[in-house]
Amino acid sequence: MYIELFDKEKQDEMRSFFLKELAPLGKKKQYKKSEFIDIEKENFVAIVIKGKVKSIICNSRGMEKVLYFLQSGEIFGEINYFVGGERSLIVFMEASEIALVNKEILNKFLEENSKAYNFFIHSIVRKYRISVLQMADSLFCSSKAKIINAIYRMLIQTTKISESKCLINIPMTQQELANLVGCSRITVTRTLKYLKDEKIIEMRNKKIYVLDINKLKYIVEE
Repeated sequence: MYIELFDKEKQDEMRSFFLKELAPLGKKKQYKKSEFIDIEKENFVAIVIKGKVKSIICNSRGMEKVLYFLQSGEIFGEINYFVGGERSLIVFMEASEIALVNKEILNKFLEENSKAYNFFIHSIVRKYRISVLQMADSLFCSSKAKIINAIYRMLIQTTKISESKCLINIPMTQQELANLVGCSRITVTRTLKYLKDEKIIEMRNKKIYVLDINKLKYIVEE
């Protein structure tokens, strides 16, 4: 199911368009790890040129929920641009560079490039699907299943699937994975140990390498 929902070819086409067509129109800016942007207070669409970021929401006690991760060629701020009211923070997971395209430039770009709407719609729908799947997991799945589903989704979203070992190219701590799925860190530790014992994954430098994609897929779909 996830492969159909997150089509690799369409994702690559979207990323290529934003990098080649839209990013050159923006002002480039560098951010350090852990710096953040409050989308609600800004008036631009940003393209991630290099690095990785995450979109989060926080409550008054400082607890956070990760909504999704973004990599090179993906954008943020587009929901705020089209309809407003996007209440989330963008946090840079590593040293990153983005291109900031202000509203006036983007208005003109869209007037002259109507096909660009297809890619903006793809970006918004992609984020919507991620959120819906996370919500379904929280309602219907055990904590262990939520973690395994999240790992498989990240694999589909970031990597070309093959029969050999695949890297989920999003470095994260166990606490960050816990924040993503909404469970305790100790549950993440136990689930990762189970997957390692089953020789489905291995961990190196905070990155997950999937060793047996078919076995992981079987667990997700059973």
